[in-house]
Amino acid sequence: MLAGHGRPTTPLSGWAVEPKFDGWRAMVEVSGGPAHVTSRSGHDLSERVPVVQQLAGRTLVLDGELVNGPGTLSSFYGLLGALHHGHATFVAFDIPALDDDVLVGLPYSRRRSVLEELDLPGVTVVPSYPGDDLDAVLAACEDGGMEGVVLKRLRSIYRPGQRSSDWRKVKCSAWAEHLERRMAEHA
Repeated sequence: MLAGHGRPTTPLSGWAVEPKFDGWRAMVEVSGGPAHVTSRSGHDLSERVPVVQQLAGRTLVLDGELVNGPGTLSSFYGLLGALHHGHATFVAFDIPALDDDVLVGLPYSRRRSVLEELDLPGVTVVPSYPGDDLDAVLAACEDGGMEGVVLKRLRSIYRPGQRSSDWRKVKCSAWAEHLERRMAEHA
């Protein structure tokens, strides 16, 4: 599932807000054997993220981000090296399937509860806050050098491969300024 852009125009009481880590989008799939890590573009990165092999033997699908270090803007540029050396971290933010249950039809709030209740060695779970805390979380992300936040409608179902306005990406101003500088350097 992919996020739309910008703040919603509706009240934020029906939303959750998560920090947006700067990395590569990936899925971790485990079907009773070893864990498989696949990038959004379909590349198999399983051998590059050995830490998720601690999930071997389980049956689940996790959606998340591969990050280097704290997953900040400045650490993003070291992600390729971290992957090459097997030091990338997988940060999970959703769980489309667990055991024999497909969870995509459940609301985000329920999927999030399932994700938080699991013991997932080798995986970091993205923290989630009430949508009303958007400005505070966005300010903390800005101070921490992160890309921004993702707002998720509590009642939203998971739509694999689709962009949805039920998930909204809000970028920190410093991230946008950094991107403009990088683009100008390469122009």
